[in-house]
Amino acid sequence: MKKRTTALFVLSTSLLFSSVVSANTHSPRGGNANGKIQAWYDSSISSYGYTSHFDHAVSTWNGRNANVSISKTLNNSGQVDRYYVGTTSEEGLYGRNIWYNDLGIPVDPDWFSWSRSVVSVFDNQLRNFNGGVNFTSARIKHTTAHEVGHSLGLAHTTASAQVSTSLMTAGDNSSVNRDINTPSSYDISELRSLYGGPGLMASSLNADTSNQNEVDIETQYESYDTLSELSSFSDLVVIASPTDDFENRKHIATFYDTGDLQDYYTLNNLSIKKVLEGDSSNIVENLEVIESNAIVDFGLQKVKMVNDGYQETQKGTEYILFLRKDPQGQYQIINRNEGTFTLDEVNSTATNRRGTFITRDNDIRDNLLNEIATTYSNEL
Repeated sequence: MKKRTTALFVLSTSLLFSSVVSANTHSPRGGNANGKIQAWYDSSISSYGYTSHFDHAVSTWNGRNANVSISKTLNNSGQVDRYYVGTTSEEGLYGRNIWYNDLGIPVDPDWFSWSRSVVSVFDNQLRNFNGGVNFTSARIKHTTAHEVGHSLGLAHTTASAQVSTSLMTAGDNSSVNRDINTPSSYDISELRSLYGGPGLMASSLNADTSNQNEVDIETQYESYDTLSELSSFSDLVVIASPTDDFENRKHIATFYDTGDLQDYYTLNNLSIKKVLEGDSSNIVENLEVIESNAIVDFGLQKVKMVNDGYQETQKGTEYILFLRKDPQGQYQIINRNEGTFTLDEVNSTATNRRGTFITRDNDIRDNLLNEIATTYSNEL
């Protein structure tokens, strides 16, 4: 599968930030088709050997008594969902769904009308990350069916009584079961709340995306809840600070041949203050690392693409960062918001920071913060 790559240097951008609604559903898609969905398979699906896995994802959501049907089509034009298998530069990222409006611009489905989805599953991470533990038929089907669930408007399951059995449980939830590849009764009831019939349809959303400058995408990614886990999957732990504002970093986006977004990230130049763990022999004072999130130019509009509520590091702020080296030798920040800790908060672990980070149970981050403060207290 060919890709085109763009490198975007953003000198100045005014971004309007919107809140992300926390729920187990987003909005149903707009348009007259509603739950009657057509899905186009890119050639990458067959070339990577994922046809049966996507067929399973389509069939497992069909016939669930929720007025939803997905039919395959050979035509990829118009408001047709598009499915791909590709690669990503982000370690431990297995899949991602992006919602688009009629203009071909990604939107936040909690706030704006959307009409199609682009589902990506990342073979290089399923196949190779963590020894390929998730490269089994059942777990690949889990990823494809999970992402197709997002394409229907389902969000990550957050109800504590449901997370152990739901297909839509986030990958960073300790209760996730990656061997589940069919929707639970709870998942089906959530789907019915979107497409089940009169009186259950969501009200119309804002179709005007002129002020839509940030989109938060839910992904399936590998996460670590303890310092022991996080350290064991890190090749380097450093104290460092970014040298550039986010807008002035190198923003990378790759696209499928069709023009749909495949991957995005920034290259963040770090000033290394100290190496806490790992081989420091080849680490220079400035180190360029991959960081989640990027500003992507879609022609009609530039959009800040955010993964799982991740808050990118800020220029001049000193952090303890957990870095992993990919097969190409490029370091990247791992574990989203639970892989970046400012020195100020490490030195003030008694501060109640609940509510600051919205993507995971704050107890996980608090526990990591306490472990880090204890472990590295003599290094700060």
